[in-house]
Amino acid sequence: MFNQQKKYSLIVQGGGQKGAFASGVLDKFIDADFDPFSLYIGTSAGALNVSSFVAKQRGIGLDFILNYTTRERFFDMNKFLQKQQPMDLDWAFEFVNSGEFPLDLERGKQNLGDERVALACITDVEELKDYYYPIFADNWFDVLRATCAIPMLYYHDIEFDGKKWVDGGVSATIPVEESYRRGINNMVVISTIPEPKQPVTSMSPVRESLEKWKKELEAGLETHIRHLKVSGTKEKLTDFQKQFSDKVTNMKADYQRLTESRLASYREQYQLMAGEKLNLKQWIQDNEKLAQLIDIQNKRTPFSRSSTSHLDMLVSHYANHAEVEQFLLSPPEDVNLWHIQPKHELSSKGLLSQKDQILEDYEHGSAVAADFLAQHHFTRS
Repeated sequence: MFNQQKKYSLIVQGGGQKGAFASGVLDKFIDADFDPFSLYIGTSAGALNVSSFVAKQRGIGLDFILNYTTRERFFDMNKFLQKQQPMDLDWAFEFVNSGEFPLDLERGKQNLGDERVALACITDVEELKDYYYPIFADNWFDVLRATCAIPMLYYHDIEFDGKKWVDGGVSATIPVEESYRRGINNMVVISTIPEPKQPVTSMSPVRESLEKWKKELEAGLETHIRHLKVSGTKEKLTDFQKQFSDKVTNMKADYQRLTESRLASYREQYQLMAGEKLNLKQWIQDNEKLAQLIDIQNKRTPFSRSSTSHLDMLVSHYANHAEVEQFLLSPPEDVNLWHIQPKHELSSKGLLSQKDQILEDYEHGSAVAADFLAQHHFTRS
């Protein structure tokens, strides 16, 4: 089914430690020598997985997730609660550069040659627009760091080419549209979106994505709390909850601005029914834990952003993800799209997953890839 006369793109979603699923898929592709692609695009952890796949370094993606992102040095929840820098991307990426299993940049460049391109998606802070930079270039360290720089967790400015950059997932969670813009309409997409158990509901795409994230966040925060062992943490959480109830009224202007302007444009884009208007303020207030995180993002961040806020980024991120899900469900008529996705919900979360959960998702990805390859007659082992 894959014709050497056609051009194909490989598009890989991020998702933090959920990226173990894509690592399993791509390692199985390496085993089968399956690589018909001329364009590779990854966002966040997806860009790291793309890097190891292009360099044909089996196991690098899993090693990074399993042995580095699980360390407290990478993400410290106690520092997050104490309003300190909780994520140390710089430390982690030093291992990508010079660790026990470093990324082979020269091999990646050689494998690409002159005909193929590998890109990482990053977001311009001011425009909230997605840009695409070559992964195997001289500034690869900053590009990969930028695509993984989650605004709510990483506070340092990443600047080059006269702009400040953050996580590509803010503007393009799964950059299928970039492949389409580049005229490559045969797409293999690896995502963390599980296969639906029932038909898609009539809920608006924006609202559905926001509701899904709200549930994930609830579960994630509960897990974080269970794993905290530092004395006084519960008292800090209680105090934090009390402070939030006083602060939330001060955010009314932000909510109103977003609800009336930014979300209005998304309603028009998705042609939402009049009865489905989304009141972001009410939605956030309905969930205190979610509001706590939003509040922490807006009140604590040590760098300034003149025209955007973290709340803008959250709305942009989940509205974009809703748009991408619509693209995956109903691609344009001239697009051939193969969506490789989990058979069920992944065991790991974005952060603070257990190693056995990460390994389970890796094996899950490997099994799904094996089914895909067998279906398309790539059974080499």
